[in-house]
Amino acid sequence: MKNQFNIEEINSLYKMKKNDIDNFSECSALAYQNYPLFDYILKGKIKHKIVKTIMSASIHSMGKQAIGFANDKSADAVAIFTPPNYTGSKVIPFLLGGGIKLMFIAPPSTFIRLIRYENHVMKLKKNYTNHESWYLYNITVKPESQSKGYCSQLLKPMFEYFDRIGQDCYLETHLKNNVDLYKHFGFELIDTSYLPKSNIKQYSMLRKSQGR
Repeated sequence: MKNQFNIEEINSLYKMKKNDIDNFSECSALAYQNYPLFDYILKGKIKHKIVKTIMSASIHSMGKQAIGFANDKSADAVAIFTPPNYTGSKVIPFLLGGGIKLMFIAPPSTFIRLIRYENHVMKLKKNYTNHESWYLYNITVKPESQSKGYCSQLLKPMFEYFDRIGQDCYLETHLKNNVDLYKHFGFELIDTSYLPKSNIKQYSMLRKSQGR
């Protein structure tokens, strides 16, 4: 998948192409087996096929705005960023990118919660960044490949790039344990809220540029 960004810091990493989206989505689906966000979206019935379809359609819908890379072609660990001015997935590109498959494998209410969630996170993102920061959309590692330093391998080069160009990075997570992990990379917790009509917490975090 080509985009307009030539980022020197990630040249040593494997860059996502369009035909890699399936592998990248598979990595995320495996990592999100017990993740609270998908517990929310799927009402406690997390199914691998549905999560993979959601991730694949979301990445497809981003088009050239998606900057994805992995440890190597196996995609045991993947990261996806979007540049400033990203305002979320749109319904039509999501459906055309494979989201229409959800109609056959997931309850109709899944779409409602997906839209509700997207509106919620983009509202917070706009409130805290005015969409002027980079967005760490996704960082996942397959369960059998965790604790091998892949997160640092994928994240540090992009943060070095952000510091070089003087731009911030925003993310949200739904696991309390992840907050300290991201603090290690320079993020600050800026908001704690609940996903709409649920008791699932969301932690919004911002890493300010540490460059000059």
